[in-house]
Amino acid sequence: MRMLNNVEAIETLIVGELLEGSGRNKLDPEESLISSGILDSLSLLRLVAKLEEDFDTTVEDGELIPNNFESISRIAAFLDRKRGG
Repeated sequence: MRMLNNVEAIETLIVGELLEGSGRNKLDPEESLISSGILDSLSLLRLVAKLEEDFDTTVEDGELIPNNFESISRIAAFLDRKRGG
């Protein structure tokens, strides 16, 4: 259940921070954020800063790999692993 809450929180964060004014207010948790163009290098850094703040965690340089940030569900799973879940 905690992961579901993470999914919703991450979706809200991405929609509010990265897609503001785009007209999109809902994302599929499995949608590729990278190939869809939602995440580029600059928006990834913005997202990581917000994730670190909102989820009280630190993302190391070596963790900034596509596998961890490909989709909302992968970000949620990554954060779950980081928090020992």
